[in-house]
Amino acid sequence: MAYAIMRAKKLANMGAVAASMQHCYRERETQNADQKRTPDNQHLVAKNTDEAMGKLRDLLPEKRRKDAVLAVEYVISASPEWFAKSTPEQEKAFFQQSLQWLADKYGADRIVTASIHRDETTPHLSAFVVPLTQDKRLSAKEFIGSRDKMRADQTSYAACVANLGLERGIEGSMANHQRIQQHYAAVQQGMESSVTLRPSSVEPRVLEKATLLERVRGRGDLVEDAEMIAKRVTKDLNKGFAGTVAKASESVESERKAREARNTAKGLRKRLETFEGSFRGLTKDQIASVLKMASELQQENAKAKEQSKTVTKGKGLTL
Repeated sequence: MAYAIMRAKKLANMGAVAASMQHCYRERETQNADQKRTPDNQHLVAKNTDEAMGKLRDLLPEKRRKDAVLAVEYVISASPEWFAKSTPEQEKAFFQQSLQWLADKYGADRIVTASIHRDETTPHLSAFVVPLTQDKRLSAKEFIGSRDKMRADQTSYAACVANLGLERGIEGSMANHQRIQQHYAAVQQGMESSVTLRPSSVEPRVLEKATLLERVRGRGDLVEDAEMIAKRVTKDLNKGFAGTVAKASESVESERKAREARNTAKGLRKRLETFEGSFRGLTKDQIASVLKMASELQQENAKAKEQSKTVTKGKGLTL
């Protein structure tokens, strides 16, 4: 089966929005992207981070809460095997219908940028929307504020691309497609005994350069704060040791499966011993007769259960 994949992330400050957009436009180093395929990426609505940030500022209301979510970043994709078999027309339809789903939910004018990435393992759409209500309030809560709303969105989005042969993932499933991909990528990466941390790694990076007018007004470049630097460095360190961790987890998983297999075999042996004991002393004909009788009883029980279900449905039970 091929599944539709959609996830959303809230961004509550300008620095976080700018950093995510720079990743989207490949204006900063992206380790899991193939630079040779980066020219195949498509950028819609805005050509770069500065233009997208300008659209964002134009939409934001002057009066807003300090903790208000400024943008919601969506990553929309499908199972890798679907892309492997899809035609160019189907892939185009997938991204068009996905973008239309966002426009229907938020309003086309609320989409400040959208990019189709083809330089990573699986093609996907990255889009940034402003959660602005009809009465011009910022309210991510009204759009994706609860688990029920997110579940409904997952179902609604899957229905939007169902005509392309994609299905909704199992509701309530703890499986994370991206984590699975990252695990196998880490295994292929191999094991590292050390990771080098350079002095430049902890220096604040520029997220958005100030325009000439902003500099005249006394505003400088938008740079990372201490918390953002810490997160970035931690992420880099985790990536460096990802191969080692993945290999270790595989060893633990293999041992767990081996232990379960041994327990299953042990249980089967016990059941077989009980089964053999029941037939001890019987002739082959007697054993065949007992097995036939057991099979007939099983079929009769199945018919009785089916009849019981039919009677229950006919009664029209209500709660």
